[in-house]
Formats: sequence, structure tokens, C-alpha cells
Amino acid sequence: MLNKRLFTSKRFWLTTICLICAMGVLIVIQSPSLVAGEKAKSKNVERMKAYKVYQQHCMGCHDSVANPEQPGRTRDDWHLVVNVMHGYGLDISLEESELIIDMLYDLRQGMESEAG
Repeated sequence: MLNKRLFTSKRFWLTTICLICAMGVLIVIQSPSLVAGEKAKSKNVERMKAYKVYQQHCMGCHDSVANPEQPGRTRDDWHLVVNVMHGYGLDISLEESELIIDMLYDLRQGMESEAG
């Protein structure tokens, strides 16, 4: 009879490679959900920051960020609205303008006549 060892070095390396590949597959499968979670957290932080800017600079004249009586606007329309507000004395940076525009567009998304 042949003397067979159950755990040879060849079997050890094949098992090790299989385990490493399986872990790699699990990491790749889980990565999109981790990235999506981080994006959602990042978007929430941006929305909170945008709302604080809106509260500081816009709520003195405007009661709410969303008026259900008004028709929806495209992103370009919101750019125009914010630029008009600069003419009325709105003094904010370009970054703050973009935050407000993104927030207003996101709040009214799906109500616009065309995508912006």
C-alpha cells in the first residue's frame, strides 16, 4: 500500500490560495455597499452644511426651502435664482452658492420639467 499523507505541502498551498481568493471575492462584493454608505453619509453632511448656509443667508427673506405652490425648476434655473439674489445683496462664496443650488434642486428633484 501507498503511504499517503492527508495534508501535503501542495494541498496546503492550494487551500491557502483558495481561502485568499474567497476573501478577495467577499471584499469585492462588500465594497460597493461600503462605498454607497460613505456616499450617503457624505451627502447628508453636505445637505446639513447647505441648509446652515441657507438658514444664515436666505431665511431672512424666504420662509422655506421648498414652496409646494411653485413649479419645479431645473438646476440651471436655480443658478439663475441664486445669481439674481446676489443682485439683492446676497454675499456668499461660489462654493456656498453651489451648496444652496444643489440643495434646492435635490429637494425639488422629480418636479422639474427637465433634468439639470
